[in-house]
Formats: sequence, structure tokens, C-alpha cells
Amino acid sequence: MRKDVRLFFIALLFTAVNVCDQPSFSSEPPEGMVLIPAGDLPMGADSQLANANQKPLHNVYLDAFYIDKHEVTNAQYEEFILAGGYKNKKLWAEKGWDFIQKSDVKTPLKYNRNKIATEPDQPVIGVSWYEANAYAKWAGKRLPTEAEWENAARGNDQRLYPWGSKMDFSRLNYFPHGTKLFSVGSYPSGASAYVIMDMAGSVWEWTADWYSANYYKQSLGTNPEGPANGEYPVCAEARETRFVLNYNVRIGIMKRKAAKPIQEDFDAQQMQTH
Repeated sequence: MRKDVRLFFIALLFTAVNVCDQPSFSSEPPEGMVLIPAGDLPMGADSQLANANQKPLHNVYLDAFYIDKHEVTNAQYEEFILAGGYKNKKLWAEKGWDFIQKSDVKTPLKYNRNKIATEPDQPVIGVSWYEANAYAKWAGKRLPTEAEWENAARGNDQRLYPWGSKMDFSRLNYFPHGTKLFSVGSYPSGASAYVIMDMAGSVWEWTADWYSANYYKQSLGTNPEGPANGEYPVCAEARETRFVLNYNVRIGIMKRKAAKPIQEDFDAQQMQTH
């Protein structure tokens, strides 16, 4: 059975998983998380409007998992910092640890120094993929796979948006570059079929998968985890990872994007998150 997951934005929107390999789904979900039941997922798209890396539409089977209902907030990430998360080598991938040591990274990029999200209940942004992974491990969770993220955002009925297939700007935080993000969960009418918040609009999020433009053409049929390796991880655009990756407007659920796993200036990247 796959572990439970929660996502982060390139800011932070986690799909964090419970630490047990065989989680029990008979009891109440962990606090702040939602159960996504096992089942089939029509993944990708065949629409003429879809990008090539979103094709073809294909069916995959996913085990049940838990995912955070909300994006990771500044207040939550602050706990990780104060607990010594940037000093605990056991939490970090080897390349991630090398990066934060060589670059003297102690907080997310422009943490509390950006103009978009600095309040405690706003989503944390400027988080690299390595930071997202370290936070998830510290929290006893993990980043969601791309398939898990899409399932949490889209459900299994091939809808275009978390709430359905008709665009409604009142259901999401659609904002021009430079304006503030709202507190997590500020658009309850934009929740997904599983009542996951802010899966469209707001910010980009990290997933666990490495990126390949052609992966959907060769994806495994059961619990796909992406390519075995790669240069860039995947940023999803509807729910992303609960870490904010960039500040570009996110509207649909189907967008896929690759991004470097290290910190880079988010003004240049137009950055933001599971």
C-alpha cells in the first residue's frame, strides 16, 4: 500500500503521507488530511487544447492515500525552521544537503521578505524541491506523486477544474503578478471533489516525480511514480504540491511543468508548491 501524501507549493502545498507502509483507513484521517480512496484515474488529456506533455489520456490505478486539505502555511513551515530542520542532515537528500551547505540556505527564498505571502496563514512560498522533501520527512509525510496530485485535484470524472468543467473566476485566487496571496482555504467554493482546497489558482506545487515530456505515453498502469531519474522534478498546476513554485496564474488542472530542484530568484522565475 502506498504511503499517505501531502504536497507543497514551490511555496508549499504538500501531499504528505503517513509514515506507516500499511496505513489504516478504517479510522478518522490524520488531522488536516483527507482520504483519497483507491480506484481508477483517467490521467492526462486528449483535447486539442491540451499540451503535448499532457497526452495521451490514459487510465491508471492508485492505492488509497491521505493528502493535506490545505497548502502548507508560513506558520507551519516556521515550526520546521525552529525545530532545526535546516541543520538535520537526516532529513535531506544528499544533493539537497550539499546545496544548502554550499549556498548557506537557512530559509526558503525571500522568506518573510516577499510581497506576496508573509502572513502566518498564507501559503509558504519560495521553497525548493529539496526543502519540500525535507519538510515532508520531518512532518512524517512525503510529496505526492504526479498521479496522486492529479487525482486529489481532479477526481475521476475528467473535469477541467477542481469544481467542475465550467470556468468560474470567483472560485479561485486569480491574481496578477505582484499582488498578495490569500489565506489558505479562502475559496471553499473552488474545492475539489474530495474537498481539497486551492487546487487551482494561487501557486504552483511540487510533486515527487521527475519530469519527462513523454512519460504519459509510457506511464505504468498501477501507482505510477514517474521516470526513474531526471534533471528536473514536476510542478503540477492545479494543486501542485502545497509548495508554491511560481506566481504565474494557475487555472486548469492539467498543466505540467519542470523546474530546477534548487532555489533560484523567484522574480526571474515568476515563482511561487502537495
